Amino acid sequence: MDRLALVIGNANYTFANALNNPINDARDISDILRKLGFEVVEGFNLTLTETNEMVNSFLRDLDNYSTGLLFYAGHGMQIDGKNYIVPVDCKILDQSQTIFSCYCIDDYLSKLNVYKGKTNIIILDACRNNPFATGRGMVSGFSEFHNTPRGTIIAFSTSPDCTASDGIGSNGLYTQVLKDAIQIPNMKIEEIFKAVRIKVSELSLSAFHEEQLSWEHSCLVGDFYFSVTPQPVNIEYSDEEIYAFVKERGDYYEGETENIYDIECMPYVDAYKKFNLPIIKILRAFSRIQYKNDGKAFSDPTIDELNYHYINSWGFKLKNGRWYYRDNYVEMGDLLPLSEELSQPTPESECELRIGGRVKGELENGKARFTLWSNIPVDTPLIFSLRRKNYLAQCSVSVTEKFTISDLFSNKGQALRNGHYRLQITCPIHSVLPESVKEVFGERNRNITGGFVSFDPIGGNTINMNYEFLIKDNEIIAIE
Repeated sequence: MDRLALVIGNANYTFANALNNPINDARDISDILRKLGFEVVEGFNLTLTETNEMVNSFLRDLDNYSTGLLFYAGHGMQIDGKNYIVPVDCKILDQSQTIFSCYCIDDYLSKLNVYKGKTNIIILDACRNNPFATGRGMVSGFSEFHNTPRGTIIAFSTSPDCTASDGIGSNGLYTQVLKDAIQIPNMKIEEIFKAVRIKVSELSLSAFHEEQLSWEHSCLVGDFYFSVTPQPVNIEYSDEEIYAFVKERGDYYEGETENIYDIECMPYVDAYKKFNLPIIKILRAFSRIQYKNDGKAFSDPTIDELNYHYINSWGFKLKNGRWYYRDNYVEMGDLLPLSEELSQPTPESECELRIGGRVKGELENGKARFTLWSNIPVDTPLIFSLRRKNYLAQCSVSVTEKFTISDLFSNKGQALRNGHYRLQITCPIHSVLPESVKEVFGERNRNITGGFVSFDPIGGNTINMNYEFLIKDNEIIAIE
């Protein structure tokens, strides 16, 4: 599982009447989230101390997950524009004392700021008529949140400064609608909450003659689906049928040949002939099952992009506009359009770094050393690759304050031969960069731009500098 949820329901208040449905709401949401692939931690009728301990534990564990979800049902209120969860041991006191007996959701948001690149979902069914909000500055209902962390969506059971129904059945009105909606497959989270809003409005007017209008605040930067049910690549054959056939043919070639290319490619050639489907679709069907078995989840466009990289390394060849494996013609098919998650990211506001640089080469006893002057941040790891026909040498260095110097390049310890050389300077993908560099480059290196930056749908932006040199008569001459 790559998704973690904390679900809290508070109903049995010590110093106020009990609420009917928050425990049911929390338990029902927990059960559904587990079915949707979340690891769920539950807390019921929590005191302030228990709330702090459970939330802090959840935030520590969240580092190991791509998605975090907090669901809360119970009393909630705002004090001087900040929003609070009301623990069951909260007393009706003056404003200053009440602040210290409730859990501040704004503080929770500030702690989420350390988790860049994650999806964070907060669902608050928490604005029932509130006996605690009786003092000056204390108001039933939540206020709007400010400075919401990037990648976060907050869903409220009702609009800012309004209250919500505790329901007339076993659930609050909002959760009653929500728990069905989040199980609808292939709907983006924003579409789900919009559908919930329409239904809650309709039911509240019908049952209570007063509209309850749910509300969201979103800083999401990608798409999120609670449930995804991929459509088969072909209505005649299930993904499972294609997977089983490719697996069986793979086992066959494993036992018949030592040729790794035959083992990798021929099962798909056979599947192409059997199912009359393009290789890309066969690979998509196979990979869906394989990734699921491995506990991984990728969108179909991501699967296509990954597989296309494999195809080129396995031994499939494009000849005269047609694809072959050896003498076997195959229809390769089209990749799905790049999704937003794979498209080239735009720089964050006021964070764009246009990469520039110049390089000078010098020979030392026939061996070449290169110096790079650039605006690349200090500590960025770089790979210097020097190429010519039948020659490739590389070294890895980190950017220093003023300039960056490569190791010496030689021909097996001897002087380099005269000829035309190309020097390529690259940086790794975002995930392996030092934290200080990640902060500048942004998610998927989105903040770096310019002619020295290349884009790959899987890896994002990377530095890619290319320079041409001529080595002749113990001299390095730059070729413009």
